[in-house]
Amino acid sequence: MRSPRTRVLAAMVVLLALTGLSSAPADPPRKVADPLSKLGRDRFRAAEKQYNIVWSYYQQNRIEIYQVYFWSRLMLDARRDLGETPADRTAALKDHLDRMKKLDDLVVKVRRLGFGRGYDVGASEYYRLEAEYWVARDARKER
Repeated sequence: MRSPRTRVLAAMVVLLALTGLSSAPADPPRKVADPLSKLGRDRFRAAEKQYNIVWSYYQQNRIEIYQVYFWSRLMLDARRDLGETPADRTAALKDHLDRMKKLDDLVVKVRRLGFGRGYDVGASEYYRLEAEYWVARDARKER
């Protein structure tokens, strides 16, 4: 048999447990997926996918240099729009610059071997310089 004291103690434990359960903080509300954010990410992924295809085609001499530049720019624009901080936008510019340097390096190597189009040299140089300018201008703004 339980003593009245044990029953009171048991009742208090149960009440404390119930009180503790009821005062527990509620789960934070789940973030509702922002349709604009999702569209932005989908837009970036689509541009990245197309850039990779175009880059491959350019390396196979199947398309013009402008297509590579164009899709890299679309990636840049989509990524900058996704960026929440100035550092995110700076990273987007630097990634575009890296792609343009890679393009310029390829064009120069191919021309040295006597292949490719002569006008690609000037175009790739311009695209690289434009990207370098944007990165430098961005760095100046951040000061």
